[in-house]
Amino acid sequence: MESVAREAEVSASTVSRVLRGDPRISAETARRVKAVVDRMGYRPNPLVSALMTQLRDKSPPAAVCNLAWLDFYPSSGDMARDPVHMAFVKGAADRARALGYAIDTILVSEWKHSRLRRFLQNRGIKGVLLPYFEDYQGRAANIPLPLDEFTIVGVGIRFEEPDLHYASDDQYESGRLATKKLWSLGYRRIGYIGDARVERIVNGRFYAGYDATISTELEGHAPVPLITNEFKNIRAWIRRTRVDAVITTSRNLYSILWEKGIRMPQDIGFAHLNVDDVDGAAPGEVAGVRQDSVGVGANAVELLVGLLYHNELGVPLHPRGVLVRGTWAPGASVRK
Repeated sequence: MESVAREAEVSASTVSRVLRGDPRISAETARRVKAVVDRMGYRPNPLVSALMTQLRDKSPPAAVCNLAWLDFYPSSGDMARDPVHMAFVKGAADRARALGYAIDTILVSEWKHSRLRRFLQNRGIKGVLLPYFEDYQGRAANIPLPLDEFTIVGVGIRFEEPDLHYASDDQYESGRLATKKLWSLGYRRIGYIGDARVERIVNGRFYAGYDATISTELEGHAPVPLITNEFKNIRAWIRRTRVDAVITTSRNLYSILWEKGIRMPQDIGFAHLNVDDVDGAAPGEVAGVRQDSVGVGANAVELLVGLLYHNELGVPLHPRGVLVRGTWAPGASVRK
């Protein structure tokens, strides 16, 4: 900032006021300072800016600055009914607090996009945590913020077009882990039933881990996939394919199979790729992969804080990703 001030022949405090849009600065001075800023490629460090805003406002020093968590659920309280998202939020909030930050959760449906941008700017927020949201299909170009003005980290999802930084569970390795574990338990005709919505969200990475393991590591065996959101004929599919175990991403499949008279593990082995997100199952009832969603949230914050520290705003040239591996959780839905 000092170099900008010298070049523009003004004080550093005047440069700061221009960058904050202070209306007390004359139009000519603002124009001259902005021209120097553009020519020198100067960008204020968002952490320093947030701290100075806090000092000017005499805010309590509870946190260095705030980060934003964008909640894309239709109404307030909807997110609390999603256990995966709540685990993301817990991990992010705990890690942010430990690093001296706070997280503002913002319900996007309550804001027009232009007002959302101004709200974040007025709060001095440059770092944004972004979970998956249905309407935008994982495309970063549809995010309701100017990408060049913020540092954005995807949580549990890789945003593409353009690619952004992200922290996520390792979906590919989860597919591999579940397949190899079922094989070690003696299952030899392992099928995969993917929830079409989940597969779209993760770009098929769960299935890719299963497919690669079956095709390349278990010689003489072929994948048996079914990607659907309609389970009306699931009993006929199981009988026709003769699978002796299934891996799934469907939240509802476990209860659907019981309703159709299919017993687990007597009739078929059952493994879920997120055992903490299975409808109708008691703890320990379903075997599969336990995702470390709290760890995903924590790693997302660590990645975001590091990027902010180095003043890396906008679309990254080389996006960084942190993959958090899940662990196998034994359960009564597979043979011992």
